[in-house]
Amino acid sequence: MIIPFFITHAGCPHQCVFCNQKNITGKNKPPDASSLSSSINQYLSARRDTEPVQVAFYGGSFTALPLAGQKTYLEAVRPFITSGSVANIRLSTRPDSITPDILAVLGSYGVSTIELGVQSMDDEVLKRSGRGHSSADARKACNLLRAEGFSIGLQLMPGLPGDAPETFQETVSQVISLKPDFVRIYPALVIKDTPLAELYRAGRYSPLPLDDAVLLCHQAVERFEQAGIEVIRVGLQPTAELERPGTILAGPWHPAFRQLVESSRFLEKICSLLSTGDRAGTVTLLVNPADLSTAIGQKRRNIDAVKVRYGRVIKVLPDARVRRGSISRCNPAQDTL
Repeated sequence: MIIPFFITHAGCPHQCVFCNQKNITGKNKPPDASSLSSSINQYLSARRDTEPVQVAFYGGSFTALPLAGQKTYLEAVRPFITSGSVANIRLSTRPDSITPDILAVLGSYGVSTIELGVQSMDDEVLKRSGRGHSSADARKACNLLRAEGFSIGLQLMPGLPGDAPETFQETVSQVISLKPDFVRIYPALVIKDTPLAELYRAGRYSPLPLDDAVLLCHQAVERFEQAGIEVIRVGLQPTAELERPGTILAGPWHPAFRQLVESSRFLEKICSLLSTGDRAGTVTLLVNPADLSTAIGQKRRNIDAVKVRYGRVIKVLPDARVRRGSISRCNPAQDTL
């Protein structure tokens, strides 16, 4: 279980063009450290499983806070670490705010996982997005984190100003070479009250279309998984504030974006089981029951895509013997003709 605290914009030395944490999280300001203990106890009292508990600080640049501010938050969690009711701490920060001295402090308080808002490994994209750090900063930070034994997460954002599919694929290549433990992928959205919203209104920025973003993330997820790197999130977590009309002005938003990506991956697997000359009758495919709706696709889009592409009807059935994420075809002799 993760107990999240959003330190909205805290520590951030720059205004990134895409960022408005209030509109994304609904949080106006960072929590007071004195309130953390009571919030953690509430989460612990509602816990219904035996999974390790982790406290997380999201939303700002934790290690860019003054050291005294970092320690104030960490001290509030220390008693729970000491008692064993919380296993460890994770936090999000900037690549250029990682130093050996800071890591020594974090390690002494039980921080085990650090996520870096890398966003892109292209320096021109980073510059145009107002990030204030370079790709070299990301490489240096990853090396320091690995040397000190921290678990490393990297956050990526395709579709930023100056980005292109080939640029993002190069970012994926460079991130794979850094060998993080996991990644998150958040396609860029145009959120109101951000510099990106002004660029969009002025006609100086065009976000990724939804289908293009799905395909780009599909390709990235495939490559990360092949490299043994877990993709723990694709697309922003829906919140009441984010879904409020007028918050998202443009961009590839969908509340089930990850499912669209996984459906796209299933469509590719379905097509690999068919051939262009295989055009008569109905093909029966088997998937794990947990994958049934994803394999069919939202509004049966995969079923329809196969019919258009191959002129065939497919029937997708659940079968618990099929491994999650896989799909198999019944014996062609058993297909309905």
